[in-house]
Amino acid sequence: MSHVLSTIDDVLTGRVLSAEDDARFRAHLRDCSSCREHYDRTAAVLRLARGSPEALAPGEAQRLEVRALRLAKPVPGTMSFPWRFVFAAAAVAAAVVLTVSAWPRSPVGRVLAAGAGFRIDGAPAGKDAVVFAGSELLTEKEDAAVLLESARGRRGLLLRPNTRLNTSSSEEVKLEAGRLRVQVKKPGEPFAVRADELRVEQPGAGTFVVERKPEGTLVAVHQGAVLVSAGGEQVEVKEGQETELTAGHLVPARPASANALIEDRGDGTVWDAILRFLRQLIDVIAKALAGE
Repeated sequence: MSHVLSTIDDVLTGRVLSAEDDARFRAHLRDCSSCREHYDRTAAVLRLARGSPEALAPGEAQRLEVRALRLAKPVPGTMSFPWRFVFAAAAVAAAVVLTVSAWPRSPVGRVLAAGAGFRIDGAPAGKDAVVFAGSELLTEKEDAAVLLESARGRRGLLLRPNTRLNTSSSEEVKLEAGRLRVQVKKPGEPFAVRADELRVEQPGAGTFVVERKPEGTLVAVHQGAVLVSAGGEQVEVKEGQETELTAGHLVPARPASANALIEDRGDGTVWDAILRFLRQLIDVIAKALAGE
């Protein structure tokens, strides 16, 4: 049986496989103990390079440290320290921007469309890229549309510019920075968005946004209703309303402000032209939710 060692190295350093190649790759890892060992060993090194020793198995950091010290020993007959190892390690640490979690990670969705600068786990990604549980999604100056799906339902996510999002699962995400629009067409399992101590739960169909701002975190509902909780407080936000977490407290639900639901405006003004690309992404999400 041929091995996939080169593919493992490529994947762990940012290469995005097609859905078909990814399925074959994961099937091979399940059946090949040698390749699985290589995957785990390489992933451990990359995690350590990223400064994430808490993600290593017990004793793994010590074994890697011993290995590094052996590699760093001077060449017999010389007193010079092999700085090439230091520079090589530094280069790897700088180049490796892929966040690696324990194998295997479960796929929770895919990219529907993305503008320039979109990344998954630090690697450039585009249409049809696979999103895994625990992936970090990052937009720069342009938006991205992502579909999360499981047997319990589909959720369409619109990530606005300069947004960082962690996909904990297909039922829950964590907004680290920026603005997120969530759309659910058919009721299923509740969907949740976390942002520090704030939690937004969407029990059924609808559309809402969560935005992290310097002065607080905004939650606004375009359709349906959500339950927002933080610090022991809880607020139900219905269609056309918003709430905000400010100074550790949730404000009561109030009418949504003019810009709270900007992605879903359609007032026939200049905004229609400005938001044309957004509407195209929203249409892509709607079609994906409908199964088209």
